[in-house]
Amino acid sequence: MRVAFHHIAYQPLAVCNALSMGRLEATAARAGLKPGAPVMDIGCAYGEVSIHLARTFGSQVTAVELDPVMAEGAAARVQTAGLSDQISVRRETSAAALAALPAFDLIVAIGSTEPAGKGLREPAEVFAALAAHLTPGGALLWGDLFWKEEPPAPLRQLVETGGYYVSHEEWQAAARAARLSVVSAEISNKAEWATYRTTMEAAIADWLDAHPDHADAPSVAATAHRIKMMLDFGAPYLGFGLYLFRKG
Repeated sequence: MRVAFHHIAYQPLAVCNALSMGRLEATAARAGLKPGAPVMDIGCAYGEVSIHLARTFGSQVTAVELDPVMAEGAAARVQTAGLSDQISVRRETSAAALAALPAFDLIVAIGSTEPAGKGLREPAEVFAALAAHLTPGGALLWGDLFWKEEPPAPLRQLVETGGYYVSHEEWQAAARAARLSVVSAEISNKAEWATYRTTMEAAIADWLDAHPDHADAPSVAATAHRIKMMLDFGAPYLGFGLYLFRKG
């Protein structure tokens, strides 16, 4: 199996974005989950958020991850945590998992790529599609990048190869357009960004030092350099928001 940048960089992260687990937990608590509540974690990576939600709130979590390396890693971590009875790891698209399962009390989508289905990127349409799989009164915990101000065209083109981003206010307006109420809207601070970046960079540097002759080392190094340059150049323009939206 080919080694990719995210396989390495995401391993030591509690949350695979510029977001602390403490902020995520405090926001998720506002959803008012009862023990045993059904939760879907879209793009669960190595499963740390799913594990935390299961432990903290007693949730029954469906953890969805398409990447085979990370899905296998998530399943291993769930087993090690002794939470196999509370967390089910599914290696498939979120659209397939949503279509196959009953509605959820909470859907978590933190930095997920096309979480509502392939090709669906317009925010209000994404939120409406996800809301269709929430129980009445259920909540969407959404986390993603936002533009603090209009970026230079090359930066927008580079950043939006994997997603579509709007301003902090526009994320909230899109939720309202999808008939979701905005329970909370928070912005990650400099410390959360610093932890995210330094943790990834250290993991990549350590792996490259340990595997200088690995066939995938050049591509991993190139991706790491590209992402660092993107984040350096994008720092004045990019923020990360965490939002809790509720279905009426």
